[in-house]
Amino acid sequence: MEALQFLAWTVVHIAIPILAPIALLPLLAVGRTFRSSANSLVYNAVKNGQLLWAGIAMNASACYEIGIYLGRASNIGRPFAWIGFTLCIFFITFSAVLVMLGAIDGLDEDRDADGVAPSRIMVVSIWLTAASALLFGYAHYLIDFT
Repeated sequence: MEALQFLAWTVVHIAIPILAPIALLPLLAVGRTFRSSANSLVYNAVKNGQLLWAGIAMNASACYEIGIYLGRASNIGRPFAWIGFTLCIFFITFSAVLVMLGAIDGLDEDRDADGVAPSRIMVVSIWLTAASALLFGYAHYLIDFT
């Protein structure tokens, strides 16, 4: 039953915040207003690091969960919890800087460029959000199942 609970928690707290907005954007093609631009909506939604907002929220939640764990951690688990806490703070700071840089880059872009390769900020934001999700999942697993 613990695996099922963790899977349900993962779907609600990680999969839905990251994937639902991206999955729902193509639904704009149903209406007439956005039909012509619906193909590039998903790319445009994550190209300048906007996905990192979900990662920032997950890292903040992971900090909270690790903080709770630190209240009852053993001497063996305490250093690992501090490493996780430090990683969360680093991810929050790095994500915030990347979002700011992505917003600045968004001011000076060619809006009609099609077929452009993914930007570095977009690639890093995907990897950083995935790392944040893993860290958040591990922090939750640590506090609930140990």
